Amino acid sequence: MKTFINKKRAFVLIALSAFAVLLSSCKKDVEQEIEPIEYGNAKMSVTNTVSGSNAQDFYQNDTKLTTAAVAYAQTSPYLTLKAGNSVISFRNAGSTAVSVALQAILNTDLSYTVFYYVDQSGTARMNGFSDDQTAPAAGKIKVRFVNLAPALNNTLNVSLADNTALVNGLSFGNANTNGYLVLDATAALQVSVVNSGISVPIPATNFTSGKIYTIWFDAATTTTAKFHVIQQN
Repeated sequence: MKTFINKKRAFVLIALSAFAVLLSSCKKDVEQEIEPIEYGNAKMSVTNTVSGSNAQDFYQNDTKLTTAAVAYAQTSPYLTLKAGNSVISFRNAGSTAVSVALQAILNTDLSYTVFYYVDQSGTARMNGFSDDQTAPAAGKIKVRFVNLAPALNNTLNVSLADNTALVNGLSFGNANTNGYLVLDATAALQVSVVNSGISVPIPATNFTSGKIYTIWFDAATTTTAKFHVIQQN
């Protein structure tokens, strides 16, 4: 599962330096036209996971993309962004003050879900993940999980209601590393904080055959997760 954060900047700089040396070694009278890279569009939905926060507007560079501010536990429809390198940001509704900003590299024709959240110190953060847009077969769902609960005192386990493990040790700020899981649309799930002894049911009534979901977690206490379901398609 890809994030849109560029973690290969050092590699890119090294590659560019090598490229510059190569160009300087060429004869000056040899010119080569380099076509500019033309980027298309990407899609992005944004979610506010911060209880008690101001509703958030979402920007790409200085262009506001949301038509309605996103309040706590709300998710916007997919927004259209220019692919390539840009700065994306959340800002308090009606304000130019930036809550959090991030330089992101977006791929043409990919879709993303982006989360506004806070860390354990209360500092605003942002993270995003590329979305699977291929619907599952009839009778099935696809689902992934994201831990955005700074109040919890441990990682999360997600399982079927019969305790069959699906995701173990889901850490704060991350999505499960095994990507979207294909499950029966009638599957009942549960989530628990490791070593808490408390399981929170996620009823199958939250799911519909053929749909794709992201379930994110927050919490008001250190030992009990609260789930929120985003339907992507």
